[in-house]
Amino acid sequence: MLLEHTSFPQQLVVELTAGCNQACIFCGRASMVRPKKTMSPELFKQIVDEVARESPSTELWPTFMGEAMLLGTKLFDLIRYAKDAGLQKVTLNTNGTRLTDENIQALLDSGLDRFIISCDAHTPKTHAIVRPPVTPSATYGLEGIYAGIHNLLNKIKEQGRDDLLVELQFSMFDENQHEVDDFINYWLEQGVVVKVRPKVYWSGNVDGGEERVTLTNRKPCMWVMDSAAIQFNGNVVMCPVDCDGKYVAGNIQIQPLKEIWGGALRWMRELHLQERFSELPEVCRSCPDWEVKKAHPYYPNAELEAQYTKFLNLGRTYSNLHLWENAPKVTAEG
Repeated sequence: MLLEHTSFPQQLVVELTAGCNQACIFCGRASMVRPKKTMSPELFKQIVDEVARESPSTELWPTFMGEAMLLGTKLFDLIRYAKDAGLQKVTLNTNGTRLTDENIQALLDSGLDRFIISCDAHTPKTHAIVRPPVTPSATYGLEGIYAGIHNLLNKIKEQGRDDLLVELQFSMFDENQHEVDDFINYWLEQGVVVKVRPKVYWSGNVDGGEERVTLTNRKPCMWVMDSAAIQFNGNVVMCPVDCDGKYVAGNIQIQPLKEIWGGALRWMRELHLQERFSELPEVCRSCPDWEVKKAHPYYPNAELEAQYTKFLNLGRTYSNLHLWENAPKVTAEG
């Protein structure tokens, strides 16, 4: 498929907060040197208004390098604002530690379209290794997270919110890959989509990805080609894995996102399209994640697969290029 420029990002990651209650071993947040603060509601609404005006089918993710559900019901007020403004695709990714009754109801009332819960483990022991809590006494472990997910699924059935896509995510590392089959089979039995993805090294902030860095046999990176990321202060950075903002293309408090996407970030995309990788800024040139904006979905039934695929394809040009061809082959429980 021939890659082309788009007039607006098809996925937009917005950092409502950089605060988090887990210290995940695979996350670039631990080594970030930039401030970890919260975006003002006014700035978020400014972003939403531009997306609604320019590209309402852009998928908005109100989370970047933090746990947005720490904001409590304020988060869902902002999601409701986005939906009322006309955004067609709002996706929230969470670690699942804040699935209280109050938050679950606020989530269901917000109009959220897609809810991703990243667990990355199927046993409390492994979860504590890959996603250790910052304050153990104040944060759910895996058993509490699973209980919250089941509570959510029950309320979805009770309230007839079958339109809400719920997705359980498992990112694979050496420390957890032995549990991926059990994780997939368990959650497929609960009737939800499961997504498995390769490890992300957060543009090199996480050690171990050096073997992926190459300027030969390299392809244009989908992180750059169809996605943009905005930090809490309005900085538009290279892409959603530039967690420390090592390249800032502009700031939405000064100019519209559409201008930044069609200006400095367009040139970054052009360098990728022309395969002039040696001319990229260092954070992009030396990034090990250029081919890992990919994942593999597993579906419990054909009906949910059709619903999920329709959602993903809405407003997307390159959905098929985001599939992870080397995903694990799961042995279903008999």
